[in-house]
Amino acid sequence: MQEPINYSNNLKLLREKMAERGIKALIIPNADPHNSEEPSAEYSEIRNLFSAYHEPAGTLLVTEKESFIYTDGRFWEAAKIALKGKETKVQELGKENVLPIEEYIKENSLFPVGIDYSLFPISYLEHLKGYSLADKIVDFKVTDYFKNTVKAESEKIFKLDDSLLSTTFDQRIERQRENLKLYDAESILFSSLDDIAYLLGYRGKDIPYCTVFYSYLYISLKEVVLFIDKNKIPEDFSLKDKVEIKDYSSIFSFLKKRNERIILDKKSANIKLFNSVKKPKLIDSPVILEKSIKGEVEIKNTIKYHLKDGYYVFKLMYYIEKNRRKNLDEYHYASYLDNLRLSDKNCFSLSFPTIAAVDKNAVMMHYGPSEKIHSPVSCKNKLLLVDSGGHYYGATTDITRTFMLSKPTKEIIHDYTLTLKSQIALSTSVFMKGSSGHTLDIKAREVMWKEGLDYKCGTGHGVGYILNVHEGPIGFRYYIRPGVNDTGIFYPGQIITVEPGVYKTGKYGIRLENELLVVEHRKTDQGTFFRFMTITYCPYDPRLIDPSMLNKEELEFLNSYNKEVYKKLSKQIKDKDELEFLKFCTARI
Repeated sequence: MQEPINYSNNLKLLREKMAERGIKALIIPNADPHNSEEPSAEYSEIRNLFSAYHEPAGTLLVTEKESFIYTDGRFWEAAKIALKGKETKVQELGKENVLPIEEYIKENSLFPVGIDYSLFPISYLEHLKGYSLADKIVDFKVTDYFKNTVKAESEKIFKLDDSLLSTTFDQRIERQRENLKLYDAESILFSSLDDIAYLLGYRGKDIPYCTVFYSYLYISLKEVVLFIDKNKIPEDFSLKDKVEIKDYSSIFSFLKKRNERIILDKKSANIKLFNSVKKPKLIDSPVILEKSIKGEVEIKNTIKYHLKDGYYVFKLMYYIEKNRRKNLDEYHYASYLDNLRLSDKNCFSLSFPTIAAVDKNAVMMHYGPSEKIHSPVSCKNKLLLVDSGGHYYGATTDITRTFMLSKPTKEIIHDYTLTLKSQIALSTSVFMKGSSGHTLDIKAREVMWKEGLDYKCGTGHGVGYILNVHEGPIGFRYYIRPGVNDTGIFYPGQIITVEPGVYKTGKYGIRLENELLVVEHRKTDQGTFFRFMTITYCPYDPRLIDPSMLNKEELEFLNSYNKEVYKKLSKQIKDKDELEFLKFCTARI
């Protein structure tokens, strides 16, 4: 059995090492050298050695006498629970009285500041300049003093079948060579892991629930070089005649020998890489937008697998209906849905750990039950929120539904209907070319704001294709979140979620989530207009909807959606009772 971590002792030892270097503040992110949204356990362990809070989003600040976890609204409740009675305090980012880490450091003159140059993107240097801290940082690598006990993954990468992609490897590489001419550079280094997976047409398993692999990809007019653990390359690697393989750790020595203009993505390339390049050209990765616009093949496949995925969630809905009077639990329901998905021969992984949260647990937006830690679920409870998704050989999915467990109160019906109204408002938007999710977020948010409610997260995020379930450069959010690339404008072919919610501490959380495809609406002499097409097919619970709160347009949308859901899901149903339940859930309101 593994010994429990002594956080206090580790913090004491860490402060001794900081004092030896004269460092007054140390920033430890939950990050890897590629600025991935969620790093592998090998990198997460670094922060988790010093804090009992182990959720994905959260940065640890250690000073000479204090320590803090800074996290956003999705994880405030989880952080409070994990750190109760501990030295480390929660800093709730987004609240008016909470200063950003850098401002806190500046106001308290905690200089110099220690950071691990390999774990912070180049863009962080610009961020530090805004606080006059850029010249006050020191490279401090925690793993020089604390042994990393988690080993890196070494599973083989795997090729996507050519039939799953609209473009070929040669076409994708040629586009990057055109970018070299556009930006007057001689080469480009890709450091974002999903960019690399997209360009190669390969996927991996280095980060749980993500289909990426730790690597760097260098492209010049004559060379394509992949820096990776060579043990991950399969014997039948299809690109062996087109891609040179070098060891992952040799990237720095390779760059230092190059006397050329090299493009670096300032949001994913780390500071250590930047310091290794003699003539860097800093831009946003040109692949981010390219990757987000799905081709005809990707769109067709994504819709195909959403039909299956929506059916699996409906089967869970039916299963809950039959079993809600039994004393089951969150983990049981999550496992039931996971098994449904993974029994599909084309679903090779979940896209994130399934969230199954009953009543007040659902206020913790990323709460996930485990075999050891879960809550009971029965008709004594009110609601069960389930947020889930899968990676298919043809799609990445993400869907949330909130299920009724017992007779709902007027408050629950009101809040569920309000969430539905918020989702419909955004889903039915028509907008001009050039609009972004920051332009449109108010459509969903205002429904909540009018009643003094707000959900402390974005309204939606871009979704990858057999890739990361969170993908830039689009998102629905009314505010800029530093380090998050979601302010891009919309183009047909992009896919984004819409997932508003109502969260009431100590009571319940309600969220409804669909995926939307950006499509062209019409062209006039005034310009080009786009709209969204809903590509998630799963019913809502009519018992939680108050029709009197819906206007004519909202009712038309809901009834049209229900009709489409019935048409598509009924073809997959063989059980008579299950079909009757689908009819009930999709009946015209």
